[in-house]
Amino acid sequence: MKLYIMRHGQAQIAAPSDSERELTIQGQIETDVMVKWLGNMAQSFDISFVSPYRRALQTFNIVSQELEMSVHHYCLNELTPESNPSSCADALLAYCAEHKANNAIVVSHLPLVGLLVNDLCRDDFVPAFTTSSIACLEIDLNVWQGTLLWHKTVDEVLMGG
Repeated sequence: MKLYIMRHGQAQIAAPSDSERELTIQGQIETDVMVKWLGNMAQSFDISFVSPYRRALQTFNIVSQELEMSVHHYCLNELTPESNPSSCADALLAYCAEHKANNAIVVSHLPLVGLLVNDLCRDDFVPAFTTSSIACLEIDLNVWQGTLLWHKTVDEVLMGG
């Protein structure tokens, strides 16, 4: 199974609470760039997961407008910034296994996205997740372990990398 992990787009600094921070115009543009690029690799997802925070939901909305999404969509409190990566990984993989997913996407936050890659790949390497960046993992659902296939940032995509 392929699991795509995406950090939300650039967000406002000031808001009544962290959960209410919205995407900036730049965040919307960066997300759109990444989603159009991602569409060349994965046009559809069997299952999707998103944090309940506003900026993640807005990022996911841009993703879902460009790519085909399954009816299996989960907004999970386990995907908020300070969540436990092991508990989060267990929840995500259980849903993926239950739905026999081939392609899944997660939209979440720092530091969780990097820690989640580390936990799933059992590796010391954590990619630097800039806003709107995406990592692709190959997950073996029999052993709940993965391999990092690639990680792309907006700058890399814009430079043709």
